[in-house]
Amino acid sequence: MNLSYKLVGGILPVLLFCILSCSKIKPKGEIVTQDINVQIFNKLELKGKFKVFYIQDSKHMLSVETYPNIFDNLKVEVKNQTLYVSEKKKTQGVDFYNITLYGPHNLQNIGIADSTDLNLSSQLSVPIFRLKIQDQAKFIGSVLTNKAEISMTDKARANISGRTLDAVVAISDTASVISPYWYVNKLNINSKNANYAEFSVEEELNGNIRNTASLLYYGNPKKKIKVSDKAKLEQKQQP
Repeated sequence: MNLSYKLVGGILPVLLFCILSCSKIKPKGEIVTQDINVQIFNKLELKGKFKVFYIQDSKHMLSVETYPNIFDNLKVEVKNQTLYVSEKKKTQGVDFYNITLYGPHNLQNIGIADSTDLNLSSQLSVPIFRLKIQDQAKFIGSVLTNKAEISMTDKARANISGRTLDAVVAISDTASVISPYWYVNKLNINSKNANYAEFSVEEELNGNIRNTASLLYYGNPKKKIKVSDKAKLEQKQQP
């Protein structure tokens, strides 16, 4: 009986690995560019292994550069002015997978997951900006806003620039936000686990830094922040 259980226990992981590997889509054919027209959107939800570039333009469309079968695997839809771009099945071994988004509106809400890489070509100007990054996703962009709400988990990465009056940042796990040229008047940060954060703060710095998290801030703001024994808080005058 014990031997049978050991055999079954050894075979099942192998079978599971084979099933998962075989179910992933691998690129076939030559790289092509294909366009998709979409409805009006001002919010984004991206989840996949693609690189995305957002360009403000009068048209609403996606221009996708990749292999034909990888293109066919994309799921694109707009609901309540939110553009969703994801993959029907997981992909593997895709060496070229670029999506250029065109839209006339400033984006208000952005959510990115998996290993999506999002770059903004120009500065967003909105009253409230919300950004959620998880898994191994990355964000690079500039914002001009009265209020920003940023949430980062897992191995997420971000480089934010611009100016914000009030920013609320929740960052955990081993996420990293390096934003020395994001000038924030009032920053409220909730930081835990082993993440790293870097900002320019002008008036007030509030919040909590726990575990082995690290925060580097530039400027001389008033501080009301709790720092645990193993966490690190460092100040510099300018980037």
